[in-house]
Amino acid sequence: MALRARSNGVGFVDRLKTGWTLTKDSVGVIREYPKLLVFPLLAAVASVFFLVFLFLPLVLADVIGGGLEYVVLFVLYFLTTFVSTYFAAALVYAANETFHGREPEIRSSMRAINGRLGPIAVWAVISATVSVLLRTLEDADNPVASILRSLFALGWSIMTFFIVPVLVFEDVSATEMFERSGETFRDTWGETLGAGFGITAIVAVLGVVLVLAALVVSAPLVAAFQGAGVALAIVLVALALVFTYLISQTVWGIAKTALYVYAAEGTTPSQFENFDFQTLGGRTERRATPGSRSDRRPGESFVE
Repeated sequence: MALRARSNGVGFVDRLKTGWTLTKDSVGVIREYPKLLVFPLLAAVASVFFLVFLFLPLVLADVIGGGLEYVVLFVLYFLTTFVSTYFAAALVYAANETFHGREPEIRSSMRAINGRLGPIAVWAVISATVSVLLRTLEDADNPVASILRSLFALGWSIMTFFIVPVLVFEDVSATEMFERSGETFRDTWGETLGAGFGITAIVAVLGVVLVLAALVVSAPLVAAFQGAGVALAIVLVALALVFTYLISQTVWGIAKTALYVYAAEGTTPSQFENFDFQTLGGRTERRATPGSRSDRRPGESFVE
């Protein structure tokens, strides 16, 4: 089910405030279940592996030219999109487990997503194709092409924002996944943008604090043993940035899942009791949609 958005006089500033609340509640879920950080970590490791593995072929293809570089880029985009979507889907599944009072498990969440490998692969092919297209527009020395690329990239980001929850919770075709993702973004656009500002602010502050802490900790060693101190500072700063990245990705996954669950089910996850979903958009009218969950219990998904 999807919920139709209707204006009820809620201003954008109010949406930003509730977006901040949504972000804090998402961080609260991480505090309760820190194991959720494993999913973006696995996605990052897998993506780095493919980047390293295909680095030399990409360089050689770029030297040879003739369009071969775009073929290698397509393979790279497909593989990285597939693995990142797979682990992001596992995170969404695990987050939904917590929303419905169940303990999230890493292995069981990944096993559940194994039943959605087909739709994930289809999405990865489409995403890789679009990424190559955007790359060709970027390489074109044409201001019009640059403008078109920027506009298309923005629209693409909006239309695909909720792709991962749709892949996890709905049995939809390739075209329907974009329709459902776009509908969910439309129905939650204020909360989504508000959450974006909230997540950006929290992550930025966290990153700055961790980097400063790393520099402070390594400062005495730098003064005594410059080489070892600088090496320690580099390692600690790198760890701080990695941890900040993991927090950012996990918070986004949890927040997207919460927004999607409310937009699709009309229910508020218990971890988000401070976040008033119902009054934000006046979404009280439901309508049937392709691949809807009307025939399933709350919290049930297509993955098993």
